[in-house]
Order: sequence, then structure tokens, then C-alpha cells
Amino acid sequence: MLSSALLLCCFVEFACDESSLRAAPHGGFAIAPQNPIESQQSAAVIVIEQAPTPITLDPAVLHPNLGVAAQLLASRQFADSEIVLRAILKEEPRCARAEFLLGVALMKQKQYGQARPLLEASLASGQDFAGRKQVDHFIGWACYYLGDLESSKRAFQSHVGSVATADDSYYGLAVIAIDEDRIADAQLALERAVELIGQNPARKQDRSKALARLGDLELRREKPTEAMALYEESLELWPDHYEVWAKIARLYESANRTADAERARANQQAAMQRVGRAPIADPAP
Repeated sequence: MLSSALLLCCFVEFACDESSLRAAPHGGFAIAPQNPIESQQSAAVIVIEQAPTPITLDPAVLHPNLGVAAQLLASRQFADSEIVLRAILKEEPRCARAEFLLGVALMKQKQYGQARPLLEASLASGQDFAGRKQVDHFIGWACYYLGDLESSKRAFQSHVGSVATADDSYYGLAVIAIDEDRIADAQLALERAVELIGQNPARKQDRSKALARLGDLELRREKPTEAMALYEESLELWPDHYEVWAKIARLYESANRTADAERARANQQAAMQRVGRAPIADPAP
């Protein structure tokens, strides 16, 4: 999901930290759960790893342009940020924070194969840079989009083990569980994500996406009424979620409610236009 809230949190932290580059580096924010979370509804359980035993990390290798790169990332100027970060690494190849930020910039440009080794190298450096606790989250999504579900799962588990409020990594674990047809595990992870997101108005889209995934699970259980209720709740939060309009249209079509299906398709087209996606063309006669 790569929540914009998490990205903004990371980049604001970076931007603030880089304003005084000569200050001692600070770490992330780790809250380890007291017990692993295990699904009792499935043989293939989700096990949330405990945070690793604290280790002594080296000080961060700094560069005066890290703040510029972080600000470019925060303003979604990913290609420009990439240019700055590559220049930083050319001058200071050991700068783990630059490796991390460059990995994120490449991910936002869907260059997951290039992003993954940079993210992994930032952790392997042993440096204590701001945002280090979030690296596993981005590794998780990079591995997922590269089709490496086992590595993705380990990264998300590590992240939620050290950051108890990591709703987006719970969402990632849910997506993997859905792909592996572990419906009970997906349910648990999605419910945890929804709980952590809460009713924060700034997180409406993230909550909408999680509720839509819960609706998908109800469809797999052949419970269309429950699925429809979740899809409708999802759209109340985010009316531009055009994929959910498409799912509702299909539900109406399967129930032979042609007029309702047509209205849902029209809403789908309108939502796509609002978010700048090309509307689906009518089939040729």
C-alpha cells in the first residue's frame, strides 16, 4: 500500500534531522509487542517476530545535501530526488541514509529491482540513521512487487515486530496471505490494520483500501451481502476508489440488477476521470 502517511512521516523526520547535520544521529521509534500474534484459525499462521536484541550501531555517515533530497521526496519529486541522492552516494558511498532514500525514490518510480539492494545495503551498513526502523517496511513492498513473497513476509513481520503501530505492514501481510489463499490470516491482519488506522480523517484512503480487501474476503467466502456492505463503507470514505465501484457493479450484475450495475459502472467511470485515469472505453459494436 505504501501509505502516504508513512512516507510523509519518514521524510519530515529526515528533513528536520538534516537541518543540523553535525548533531549526533538519532534512531527511529521502535515499540515491540509483548507477545507474538498468531492466527489460531489457520495452520499457516502469521507470526509477528519480536524486535531483535538491541545492537550497537555506528554513527550515521552524513552529507549536507541529504535534507534537500528528503524535501524533494516529501514533495513527490522522485526523479529529482534520485539525481541528488546519486550525487551524494558518488561523493560519500558509505552514506546509508542516502541508500535508503534512494531506494524509496526508486520504488516510487516502480523500479523495485534497483530499490531492493539499496534498501538492504542501508541496513547491512550497521549505521544508526533516522528512519532505520522503517526500512523493513519498504523492503517488504519491494520484495512483494518482485514476486519474492517469502522475503516480503519476513520483512513485514520484522517491521511490525519493532514498530507496533505499523498498520501498512499488517496490510502487506494481509495481501500476501490473500495471494497464498490464507483467508483467516488475511482477516486477522486486515482487522489489525483497520484498528491501527482508526478514524483518522487523514487516513481515509488507507482505511478504505483495507475495508475493500475485507470485502474481497467475504466474496471468497461466498457472502455477497457482507461484501457489499464493506464495499459501500469503503466508498463512503473514498468515493474515488473506482476499483470498488467495479466490484459493486459485478455484484449487481450477478444478481441481475441491471440498472444498479449500470449506475455503479457510471460511478466507476466518473471516479476514474476525477483521479486522472482514462475511462474504460465502451466495447466496439
